[in-house]
Amino acid sequence: MKWLSHITAIIVMLAALGAGITACSDDSCYDNGSSLPLATFYLGDKQQTINALTIKGIGVPGDSLLADSTSLSEVYLPLRATVNSTAFALSRWVTIGSERHCIYDTLTINYQPIEFFHSVECGAMYNFKVEKITNTTHGIDSVVLINSLITSKITPSIRIYFTE
Repeated sequence: MKWLSHITAIIVMLAALGAGITACSDDSCYDNGSSLPLATFYLGDKQQTINALTIKGIGVPGDSLLADSTSLSEVYLPLRATVNSTAFALSRWVTIGSERHCIYDTLTINYQPIEFFHSVECGAMYNFKVEKITNTTHGIDSVVLINSLITSKITPSIRIYFTE
């Protein structure tokens, strides 16, 4: 019977050691592991909150609504790794004189997905190399690409300048 208590003690120590080793991993998939371009919004030369803004993906299966008539100063724009281009529809309500109008724009991001191995816990992921951004100019004045390599680093990649 004494040998049974020794075996139990060894099993408990091995289980604790195994839990301790796996708990010491620095790499975690709970960090921002997604490579999403962060778009910030500007009116003039200052970052501003844009009111009554709706953003949705174009040609995306399922629900592609990112914002629904809300106030935003920035938004993450998800890119699809299976294609080389993703388009977004942006609309916002503005008052011109005494009348309210809905202004529609399209933003298209052309890129190359770059697959990379992140870690054992997370597996393979994608970064994106942005090649070109095009947009309509109904309510968007211009778009500036700040960083063409989109990684999981949380930093603005795109500036969207709206007309006032």
